[in-house]
Amino acid sequence: MTTKQAVAYYRVSTQRQGRSGLGLDAQQTAITNYCKLNDYDLVHEEVEVKSTRKYRIGLFQALELCKKMKATLIVARLDRLGRDVEEIAGIVKSNVEIIVVDNPHANRLTIHILAAVAEDARQNISKATREALSAAKKRGVILGKNGKILSLINKKTAEEFAHKLLPIITRLKDRGITSMRALSKELNKRRIPTFRGDSHWHPSTVFTLIHRLK
Repeated sequence: MTTKQAVAYYRVSTQRQGRSGLGLDAQQTAITNYCKLNDYDLVHEEVEVKSTRKYRIGLFQALELCKKMKATLIVARLDRLGRDVEEIAGIVKSNVEIIVVDNPHANRLTIHILAAVAEDARQNISKATREALSAAKKRGVILGKNGKILSLINKKTAEEFAHKLLPIITRLKDRGITSMRALSKELNKRRIPTFRGDSHWHPSTVFTLIHRLK
């Protein structure tokens, strides 16, 4: 029997979880066991720390490796792959075979439907949270006192994102692609997401990224 190749993609919620392994062990155990039971050779494991911003460099690299090796991308749960319908749709369209361990029989259509249901549930929770905060504010509760702390966290997250992109920027510069405009064009061509999660780089966003590396 020919062993099939697989790339595992793990995603943890915070830098602390990424270092400590909280939330990671369960994903690794689920995927490792699935591969053993279904004759998959786990050729690479990609761990990504999710910030409050939507950047997915690790996922992009995992998908590119799957295309190169004709391997299957395996995730423990659907929410590790993505959290909104548009994002999931883009991943499904990458033409990479995907297996979700906790729902291994799901096909491309099923994955899309499950993502839509999950997104609707999150939107309802978000609406309820906003209404609760609004009610608290009317009662005189002071909100937003942790704003400075959140600002520092976002700054640190942006710096971590910049350093994760450093190898890609370095390779492009080694090829003679050095201007902000040329770099932004190449990043857009490779469909690498920006720190804010959108797919379009501008010379100014590349400049900001490089400035964070100094």
